[in-house]
Amino acid sequence: MKAILLVRVSTKTQDFDEQERAIYEMAIKDGYSPDDIIPICEKESGIKLSEEERAGLNRMKELIETDNAINCVYCWEVSRIARRKKINFSVLDYLINHKVQLVIKEPSIRLFKDNGDIDEGAEMIFTLFSQMAESEMRTKLARWKRTKDAKRKESYYTGGWLLYGYKVDEKTRKIVPDESAAVVEQIFNMYLTGKYSYGSLAKELIHTGIFNYKLSTARSMVSLILNNTAYAGLPSSSNGYNKLRTEGNVYPAIVTLEMIERCKKIAEGNVYKAKKQYNNYYFGKGLLRCPYCGGTMVAKKNNNTYHCQNCDKGFWIQINLVDSILWYTGSMIYLGRMTSNNDEARKQYQQQLENYDNKITTSENRITAIQNKIDVIEHRAYVDGTLSINKADSFIKELNDKISEENKALNKWKNEQSAVKQMLIDIESKVTGVTLETINNIKDDETRFKIIHEVLDNAFIDKLGAYQYNISIYPTLSEKPLQFLLDTKKNKAYTDLRKVKGINRLQEINCYEQRFKPIRDKQKNREYNVKYCQEHKEENARRQREYRARLKALKEDKK
Repeated sequence: MKAILLVRVSTKTQDFDEQERAIYEMAIKDGYSPDDIIPICEKESGIKLSEEERAGLNRMKELIETDNAINCVYCWEVSRIARRKKINFSVLDYLINHKVQLVIKEPSIRLFKDNGDIDEGAEMIFTLFSQMAESEMRTKLARWKRTKDAKRKESYYTGGWLLYGYKVDEKTRKIVPDESAAVVEQIFNMYLTGKYSYGSLAKELIHTGIFNYKLSTARSMVSLILNNTAYAGLPSSSNGYNKLRTEGNVYPAIVTLEMIERCKKIAEGNVYKAKKQYNNYYFGKGLLRCPYCGGTMVAKKNNNTYHCQNCDKGFWIQINLVDSILWYTGSMIYLGRMTSNNDEARKQYQQQLENYDNKITTSENRITAIQNKIDVIEHRAYVDGTLSINKADSFIKELNDKISEENKALNKWKNEQSAVKQMLIDIESKVTGVTLETINNIKDDETRFKIIHEVLDNAFIDKLGAYQYNISIYPTLSEKPLQFLLDTKKNKAYTDLRKVKGINRLQEINCYEQRFKPIRDKQKNREYNVKYCQEHKEENARRQREYRARLKALKEDKK
């Protein structure tokens, strides 16, 4: 009979000799002669490769299936078969089906008893150590990743692609700027002058001998450098030209983040493309909301109405009347903001800024506290070993979800704070010559559209009855709406003063403007009427006979 010695190491620095010598002596003690012992020694990963990719296991199966004299496989420990329990169980089933004994040195395992039955105790130990081998490797990988990430954040080189402008210090193994870092800084400074596009800057660099690439390659490099935030010291970088990406790398900053953002804005202005031409500006576009589903109502050009496409409960309302009341409201608010320069308004906005500062500080403190908790959990799980990996992953996932929610709130506060700052700037600026008459004289629809969308957030329309609607208009950063009644039959808008003591009536607002007229094709309408009359000729004749009969009966009754 023959035996197989299954030996595996993971790295080139490891040696087969110790494993092979130990299990070779076991095989000799069990009665196998040196000529009947077949060693299989492979240097391959026990966790990265699948069972089909493992050369050692494939060789073992090939020998077992071609040589019936093989009845035993020796291995130093369970992890030498594989560090993935799925592969270990598959190998175990394979050996059981082929009635081949499995002998493990550490711990002592013999799969079959002397009578040929499976040793359940040995099988249980094999299962336990397979799980331990996989868990041990997961823990090692997690620790290795954590160490590698920590090294990256300290600018240590951990392998892979490097950004243009950096090199690795041979002594400290840290990433440091090289002589081409001055080129990166020069590219940013030249582009920030506003005199260059990506292409013209690439040409300039080629002409001056800084780049020795063809124009298309140089232009791609300029684009990637100017848009890569890693040059500002942020922990990520990408190379779209070579389709490479590295996560977590922190490079010493060559430029500031502000410079990169300014370059992006310049690039947006340098894009030469035909802008979309709008013949019609619908003031309610993006503002009107359906009261039933909350969806945005859209304009329909053929019959000049707004309607909701998201639900079947929506209704249709005339564009002219809605746009008229939106312009009336928006112009009044805009006039107030442009002409008001009083201390009360300034105090109100400053108070809002203080509130937003408090909210932002609180949110940032919460994020920092949660991140500290994550660090403690990771240290307990991966360093101290006092917390299981599964529990740690569960806790970390829950805390990361909380961080995501806090970031959403933080972004919301910052956006609203920016809006309040802009409004404070508008109030404190001295605007002269702005009157109701000058605003009413604005006839350019694009200008009016911008004013409306600057001062209004959204508007909801509710149907009260036939031709009767209520519109609630929300100014920017205001939770209290301005409400008006609309009569689409008379094309009139009203302020409801019926609950005001001493007035008790609807006050009409003279704001209606017919900007859009329905498209009518007389020839098309005539053709439709003729076709309708031909299709319903008999029905129309019957109705006429009945009508004449009723008239005749009425005349006879009068006589």
